Amino acid sequence: MLTIKAPAKINWFLEILGKRPDGYHEIATVMQAIDLFDEISVEDDPAGQLSLSCNIDLGDPRQNLVYRAAELLRDQYAPGRGARIILKKLVPHGAGLGGGSSDAANALIALNRLWGLNLGNQVLRTVVSKVGSDCAFFIDGGTAICTGRGEIIESIQDIVGVNLVILYPEDVCPTSKVYQELAGHLTYQPRDCYLFHDFRYTGNISELAGLVFNRLQDAALRVSSRLHSVWGETAHEPEVLVRFVSGSGSSIAFLMPDRSSAETLAQSLKRRQLGRAFAVKTLPRGAVWE
Repeated sequence: MLTIKAPAKINWFLEILGKRPDGYHEIATVMQAIDLFDEISVEDDPAGQLSLSCNIDLGDPRQNLVYRAAELLRDQYAPGRGARIILKKLVPHGAGLGGGSSDAANALIALNRLWGLNLGNQVLRTVVSKVGSDCAFFIDGGTAICTGRGEIIESIQDIVGVNLVILYPEDVCPTSKVYQELAGHLTYQPRDCYLFHDFRYTGNISELAGLVFNRLQDAALRVSSRLHSVWGETAHEPEVLVRFVSGSGSSIAFLMPDRSSAETLAQSLKRRQLGRAFAVKTLPRGAVWE
């Protein structure tokens, strides 16, 4: 049995550039892998069947991104092969942290090894992009500028070892509602993420904090009354350099100067029952094997 860890992500930058003819939105975002993980274990099924089990209720497993991605990989590159896939969910669902997308991508990395396919990462990105717009980022992880629907990946210098606190306020922000809320407000001049193209993180956290932006943040705060309430209650936390909603919500990320301050804040948020809080660090690119 092989076990791989599927990291969550935050978005340092997220701009919505407009609606595409295919119904998706054109985005420009800077994604960052963090060390908050789901776990995926895979083992051969001699009968040639695919199965997916999980520690939480997934509904119909065949509709899950992990199963759909595995089925595509098998049909295209490993006909007749089977696998039992065991998913342990720790990353909150519907939190803007990319848990489901990461699960799908990392399941393909694990199956690629299990089945001895030796497929390159570009092939895996192509396969997994068919089940989710931001899945492709998680094949490499690290830090990357993602454009198009999120499937066009440009890796940039990894921003490694930065301390954050992730607060999930126990409420889901439906992505479609957040986009609808954004569309219902005044037009805006899109921001360019060009500053990230040449950004070289040298340990100056204040410089990084100055680049953080999320176009969907205000819309998410309007969609979720719980998120809005928690946002107000965390306006003056000590030592926070910047806070921002990750993706379309509902998680809030707090950029912290060091591990000690991150752990102190996480404990404080949990003690005040504001939600599930995690002290995390940013990760470099590359798979994380158990």
